[in-house]
Amino acid sequence: MRIIVVDDDKIIRMGLIKILNKLFENHEVVDDFQNGALALDYLKENEGQVDLVITDIKMPVMTGIELVKSSINELKSPPIFLVLSGYDEFTYVRDTMKYGAFNYLLKPIKKDELKRVIEEVEIKLQELKKKDKIMNKSIELIKKDFFKHLLFSNSEINLKTDKSLLENIQLDENYYYKMVVLPINKEDKQLGTKLLGEYVKEITKFNDKIEYLHFYFNDNVYIVFCFNMNEIDDIDLVIKEIDDATDIFIKNNMSVFILKCTEKVWELREYSKIVKKVKENMMYEKKIKKYFIEDLNELSEILDDDKNVYSATSIKLAIQFITNNFNKNITLKDVADEVFLSQNYLSELFKKETGEGFYEFLSNYRIKRAKEMLITTNLKIYEVAESVGYNDSITFGRAFKKITGTTPNSFRNNKVKL
Repeated sequence: MRIIVVDDDKIIRMGLIKILNKLFENHEVVDDFQNGALALDYLKENEGQVDLVITDIKMPVMTGIELVKSSINELKSPPIFLVLSGYDEFTYVRDTMKYGAFNYLLKPIKKDELKRVIEEVEIKLQELKKKDKIMNKSIELIKKDFFKHLLFSNSEINLKTDKSLLENIQLDENYYYKMVVLPINKEDKQLGTKLLGEYVKEITKFNDKIEYLHFYFNDNVYIVFCFNMNEIDDIDLVIKEIDDATDIFIKNNMSVFILKCTEKVWELREYSKIVKKVKENMMYEKKIKKYFIEDLNELSEILDDDKNVYSATSIKLAIQFITNNFNKNITLKDVADEVFLSQNYLSELFKKETGEGFYEFLSNYRIKRAKEMLITTNLKIYEVAESVGYNDSITFGRAFKKITGTTPNSFRNNKVKL
């Protein structure tokens, strides 16, 4: 137990400290003060580090009553208070008990009485620790349920209700959130779990103020880091550590998605949707690497599912063939043969149903997929070109600029940070 003693009489302070040291070898008197104001400043600077305050009632500058009242009102984790009282001070004792003092001792202090009361404090501290443990466990369970709902539920987010819930689970507007997603299959789950443990251990060792939760869902592990900006000196350094520490997955042949840090917890749902979409693109990317998801609005626009609905069955089949084979050197004849139509009729029907000619549609689709790859991978330009069906980077570059108005390199460098 860590104790401070507060009394304007130095002789009384020193005498009490001497008795405490003699009676209780396992307890430590960490400091002593001559008035309540000095003691309160110390408690604020060392919040949660003091278990017991033994204080006189009548003192200059700030009384023991004011010290108890201010500590209970201003500290998140106030210590237990014992007050020292003379026989003529019962009115003051009553006030300190009303404001939250645990017990009192009469002057002159008797050793056996002091020993009894300190032992009561020990029992009280054990009870408080048990309650805190139960409360913290309950809060952690509620946090997990909240983030599961946020990330995986299809229901709408109620900002008012969920904001209130955030406050109740001790995540207020001062928090930052950063999510890392680890794609993991059943065969790699055991290894992934081991690496996950090592990863979060490294992060929390770097800064013990960083909180985290993780979930397994649809062959992914979602790791959500939360940290209070008021408790972190350098946010950028924390973000860098979270990013850099993911090397442990790369070294073990596992790709990883690293999402942008955000103050808006609601954005995590949108990021998780983007990750799902980007994973579909990984079939064209065989290399193990880190995928940085930075610009939510840009990604949402580029990766948005096609909204046009095509009525003709033949055109639906034609589009399906294109989307499955766009990375090959397909022609109008290939598609016409696939859907059992003549080239001329397919060309006319395709234009009518989609508003685009066959080759215009094919080019737009290839460039759309190319934009995805430029954002979500580090493939070289010629590799992207080959992946979307172009034989060389020059032809690809011309088609890309014609459709987007910019070059592939400019798009990658200016739109999304990789």
